[in-house]
Amino acid sequence: MRQDVTELQFAVDYYKSLERLSDEEWRLPLAIDKWTVQECVSHLFLWDRYYLDHAVSKLPDEPLTLVETDYDEFNRLAVEYAHHIDALALLRKAIAVRQELIAQLDRLTDEQYERTYEGTFQPKSFVASFIAHDHHHQDQIDAALARLKRG
Repeated sequence: MRQDVTELQFAVDYYKSLERLSDEEWRLPLAIDKWTVQECVSHLFLWDRYYLDHAVSKLPDEPLTLVETDYDEFNRLAVEYAHHIDALALLRKAIAVRQELIAQLDRLTDEQYERTYEGTFQPKSFVASFIAHDHHHQDQIDAALARLKRG
């Protein structure tokens, strides 16, 4: 497995570490007027699902179905989704989708992985951006949980 794709696996291990959170911790805002831990996980899960369904699973031969996305609206819907699912069920879905995303990326040849599809989507760049995105939100979650523990 490519090193950068392996780094996407970190999210699976991270999600598993969140299984122990209390209800209070799941509802903890990342900062004042920010998402809760559960809303943040929902955001991560739904972006994984979107890119799996509309890009990664279609590679290398099918047309992509990515569309111009209103990020604010997408994220609003992710927050809403978080309010309609149990935290552990959300984690199970997030883990399954991330594992499928990794498996689909891993099946690509090096040439397919580095190619740009339809002038807009390159798996290698996508992975790099998602690793950074993961770490950004994981750092926010960790900082919020640490503040709660400090009291």
